[in-house]
Amino acid sequence: MQSSTLVALAALAGIAGLLLAVALRARRPAADKHTQLAHAKTDALLLLGVMGCVLVLSLSLPPGLFANALRSTSEAAIVGGLADWFAVSALFRPLPVPVIGRDTDVIARKKDEIGDNLAQFVQEKFLDADSLAALLRRHDLAGGLAGWLTQEANTRRLGGFIVKLVAGSLHLVEAERVQQLLKDAARTLLARADLSRSASEVLDTLTANGRHQQLLDQLIERLLRLLAAQPTRDAIAAEIVEWLKTEHYRKQLVLPTEWLGEKGSELAARQLGRWLDEVRNDPRHRLRTAFDAQVEQWIARLKADPVMRAKAEEIKAYLLNDDDLGRYAAQLWRTVSAWLHRNVESEDSDLRRNLMAAGGWLGRELAADPELRRTLNEQLEAAARSAAPDFSAYLTGHIRDTVRQWDAREMASQVELSIGPQLQKIRVNGTLVGGAIGLVLFALGETARRWSG
Repeated sequence: MQSSTLVALAALAGIAGLLLAVALRARRPAADKHTQLAHAKTDALLLLGVMGCVLVLSLSLPPGLFANALRSTSEAAIVGGLADWFAVSALFRPLPVPVIGRDTDVIARKKDEIGDNLAQFVQEKFLDADSLAALLRRHDLAGGLAGWLTQEANTRRLGGFIVKLVAGSLHLVEAERVQQLLKDAARTLLARADLSRSASEVLDTLTANGRHQQLLDQLIERLLRLLAAQPTRDAIAAEIVEWLKTEHYRKQLVLPTEWLGEKGSELAARQLGRWLDEVRNDPRHRLRTAFDAQVEQWIARLKADPVMRAKAEEIKAYLLNDDDLGRYAAQLWRTVSAWLHRNVESEDSDLRRNLMAAGGWLGRELAADPELRRTLNEQLEAAARSAAPDFSAYLTGHIRDTVRQWDAREMASQVELSIGPQLQKIRVNGTLVGGAIGLVLFALGETARRWSG
């Protein structure tokens, strides 16, 4: 048997063995990342070995069209496979290749730049205000929350978490050092506070856009309902009768005191009600004008009156320094804390049941009120837009700093474990595509040669 035949048979055997190995590996079960990467590298290497055996086989065959096509295909496949091996390997490790070797080990060399670009990409594409707002609009968080809270298992889970949170907060606050810290913080804040100006600012807020007039309207409504109630009229009548008996004893002996009390009560209630009704229906009533003037005077005095400021300082000094008040506050806190402990830890307490039921109530309210859900979504979107710049700056800064602290070689290794198996498929595809291109170029060249001949 000629030596070329032996070489051809050996090449065929090698091809068959390599193809069998590739087929067996294709049926292997899933493994850990290190094993997957090793298998992927082996697959690419086996395919390159197959192409090498094909090249040897083509060189062993008698010269002809088939042998030449086989050689061109295998040569191009080997070139494509080796080129992709170099490209993939250059990402993760330095390669001792003259001139172009300095451009290898890309991930380790460019670690900081990769971290900066990743942080900028996340900030621009994921954490900008418009993206966060669009995300909230797509998912209808209020509607999702309503659906989640209307399920009893979820509400019980949430209630249990709230109970544990309250209990944990109580234990934290009762720690001696934490209590002292809270006391010191409260004393510092109170010592720096300007009670007079703070009170004037609160009144400014409460009276803006006529809110104090709305409060007056509500008070008038309550008074009118109170005057219309029979128990109120009976109480007024009783006071009139008592006044007659006390102040006009002789007259009440000959007068119908009970009748006078009843009629006097009706008259007083009717007249007072009529006057209150006039105030309610007249935006320019003198009582409203006087009320406006009085409120403005209070605010002005709180802001500028030295007497009011001195009184506020006296109140602050009393709150800061009075021992009796301090002991009372401490005793009050101990009482409240003990009550909270009993009710949170007791399975049958109303507080615990209310905490457990709070989530279900919120879910039902959200589910039944579309306007409430819309408002909540709008508020969440506004909050997201407001918080987006600071949040994105913090998170992207964290990404950038974290990547800079990583070991460059360890980072390259971790990236290779994550995407290496997919990149090894590029080597496989490069080998196959290179072979296909080689065959196409050979066919084109052969066709052109024959046409020219």
